[in-house]
Amino acid sequence: MRSLMRECRHCSGDYMEIDIYPVRKISKSRKAKYKPSSETQKKLNQKNAARRLTWLIQENFGTNDYYIGLNYPAEYDVNLAEADKLLKNWLRRIKRKYQKAGFEFKYITTTEIGDKKHRPHHHIICSGELGASIMRQEWDKQFEAYKKKPSTSFSHAKHLQFTRTGLAGIAFYTCKDPSLAYRSYNCSKNLRRPEAENRDGRISGKKLQELRSDCFNAEEFEKLYPGYEFVDADPYWDLYGIDENGEAEKIEMPHITIRMFRRDSKYILRDRDRL
Repeated sequence: MRSLMRECRHCSGDYMEIDIYPVRKISKSRKAKYKPSSETQKKLNQKNAARRLTWLIQENFGTNDYYIGLNYPAEYDVNLAEADKLLKNWLRRIKRKYQKAGFEFKYITTTEIGDKKHRPHHHIICSGELGASIMRQEWDKQFEAYKKKPSTSFSHAKHLQFTRTGLAGIAFYTCKDPSLAYRSYNCSKNLRRPEAENRDGRISGKKLQELRSDCFNAEEFEKLYPGYEFVDADPYWDLYGIDENGEAEKIEMPHITIRMFRRDSKYILRDRDRL
């Protein structure tokens, strides 16, 4: 069965990730289509579920935007239903303030249950035009009676910091449970969603194997994608699945994922710029 190599690109902000993998011909019609093998597609889906949130953040937010944590006082008895209501009310109030000031409010939220005390808390990534103090004040004022001193706060905020590896760290922390990595967050409807760009046939099977065998060769990757700086590449050497008998079986998957960022980016911190 005829096969060829596909480059699947996802660009998000100044970042780009490329998956290169084999696809096979599935139709003899005049406009034959190609699709990955079932095992290849399954593995790609699992990986992309965890990466999708990273792309969404990188496409929609910048260095003036915030990563915010919202917590509850220890003495405040809260369940998931009430936590959801309080979060929605907080978002509604913040959105009104942004609209009044003439700004668009964008956000991504997730609610997590603590491992030890099993209490809910929230992670927010959101627009930062009005500053973090408004966000914190709107949350903290609900719990004035629980403050032990005036400076007590039940929220914290920091600016998003973009490094060579993007915001994968925040995205993966926000959605720790891999089974929920794609569906466990909520977001505003005004977010731009990065679309995949596929190109077939430019990379040969031989070239793919060369890239997989020398995955630290930055010069080779940067030659393939001019204008971008190489970050890293994952050649997927040892992948295993479970067969129908419950036994581990090796999955043949000649696949590589490459991460890069725009060489002319003004906001991505290179390693030398980090404190």
